[in-house]
Amino acid sequence: MTAIDAILRDAVDAGETWRHVEKLSTIERLAGTAGEREAVQYIMDKLAEYGIPSHLYEFESFVSYPLEAELQVLEPEPLAIPCRPRAFAASTPDDGIEAEVVYLPSEAEHHDRSKMIFAQTGANEDYQAQDVSGKIVLTTSGGPDGLKLAQDHGAVAHVHMWPSGEDVIHEMIVSSIWGTPTPESAARLVKIPAISIKRADGDRLKALCARGRVRARIKANVYIGWKPVLLPLAEIAAADDDETFMLVGGHHCSWYVGTTDNATGDACLLEMARVLYQHRDRLRRSVRIGWWPSHSQGRYAGSTWYADYAFADLRRNCIAYLGIDSPGVKGAEIWDCRYNHAEVERFTDRLMREVTGQEPNIRRPLKAGDQSFWGIGLPSLGAYRMVPADSPVRANVGGSGGAYWWHSPEDTIDKGDAAILASDTQLYLTIVGRLCTAEKLPFEFVTAARDFEKVLGELAQAAAGHIDVAPALEATRRFADAAQALDQRTAGVAGPKANLFNRRLMEISRIINPVLYTMAGDYDQDPALQLPQLPGLQGARRLPGLDAASNEYGFLKTRLLRELNRTVDALERATAAAKGIAGQ
Repeated sequence: MTAIDAILRDAVDAGETWRHVEKLSTIERLAGTAGEREAVQYIMDKLAEYGIPSHLYEFESFVSYPLEAELQVLEPEPLAIPCRPRAFAASTPDDGIEAEVVYLPSEAEHHDRSKMIFAQTGANEDYQAQDVSGKIVLTTSGGPDGLKLAQDHGAVAHVHMWPSGEDVIHEMIVSSIWGTPTPESAARLVKIPAISIKRADGDRLKALCARGRVRARIKANVYIGWKPVLLPLAEIAAADDDETFMLVGGHHCSWYVGTTDNATGDACLLEMARVLYQHRDRLRRSVRIGWWPSHSQGRYAGSTWYADYAFADLRRNCIAYLGIDSPGVKGAEIWDCRYNHAEVERFTDRLMREVTGQEPNIRRPLKAGDQSFWGIGLPSLGAYRMVPADSPVRANVGGSGGAYWWHSPEDTIDKGDAAILASDTQLYLTIVGRLCTAEKLPFEFVTAARDFEKVLGELAQAAAGHIDVAPALEATRRFADAAQALDQRTAGVAGPKANLFNRRLMEISRIINPVLYTMAGDYDQDPALQLPQLPGLQGARRLPGLDAASNEYGFLKTRLLRELNRTVDALERATAAAKGIAGQ
């Protein structure tokens, strides 16, 4: 442990942090409602009480609330199944819609409770055996990816049977549009109703489908529209401020009272703000802490709004983003280090081993969880304490430490743990403290070069004879050499040169991350769909299966050539930047 580690960790007040949880756990915090305003007023009052400079932003957000739904089996026997509609799904006419129900097996059928719900995506192959046009699809693939597949194949409604077997119905959002829609992305607004049911009820409906023809009626009512929302932002200025800062954030909106998603996170952020402000004289870099609205009801529209609003400042001055969601969960033990970009992998790995004693499983980001800053090029960091995979409360969910109560009325104050929350807050303060007091940013790009090489190698093999990936692989090798030389040069950088050195490291992140993680690029947001790294090149895998004389083949090959140019250009610019630093 470093000196700053001990100072920040010792300053955490477990009682004060838990009092925030107790207060916020009395408030249902739907985006754009009176409950949100009450919670935000509490956060702002606490920041004022601590003397922390802050700003409250208000803007219009496009949000959705599920209201009510019914699922009534009509044939072969009458059966009412409890359900909930999905945010941003279409409403039905007042008298509902009737259609045949078809069950589609998917990868999630044999569920692994350690997998996040965002990973249960489904695939086109699921639809090859059945024509679902004009029918109601029953499937375990229920996120934006699964809904899009059903809609694209002509289904009139989508019923998501939850992959794991907990006795709750989870709230969820099905729009693939990241943040507030634009004229271009608005075409992806969901056009069919979607509802969620328990696994046990899904198995009953599945069994009926196996016996013969099943007809059902669905009624669903969903609010979709504009609401004013609030974004509090705390600003802890460093004593030696060179304009750089670290961004830390988590969402304040919730489903129901949402103790562990995300009242505990909001409390953690408040305590981090208090401790960091108390010790701001020790910081080399400032810290901004944001409480994002419209996460749960607006598909991350709050963090996306801030990425748009503060783009230039974030691009020039932000060293990294740390997202905090669902800390302090009862029974959580195992750290899951998802949402880590390549350049921070070594830093995260070393810190987690030292602080937790666990061997971290460093993972690249999912397209979820307010990861709204990839186009800007910010490195992302993440560490989430989870309940063990063999715990009886573990389920296929997207937060709450992997516990079954996520996004349900069951997520109440008894599901949190004050001691675990204090410990989690200490860990996050250690991450921020080290990054904001280090003379040199602990970024390295050898790992990023390996990521490029791995994915490009896979694509070269998959599309052999159809598209030439060799120029990108050659550019990757040059980048890897430059990154290795830069890594060796780091030890000799000190004093006044360190600030310029850090700026150049940030520049490399800005160059490579939009290519490595986005299709939309620097100024827009990709859909909330799960894609591998270098998403713009993944279409290369499809080329061998297409008719080389077809328009589809020619159009796709043209798109891929342009994406290869984008990739090579980024690698060459990053190589030049790395060589420039190493030669200083």
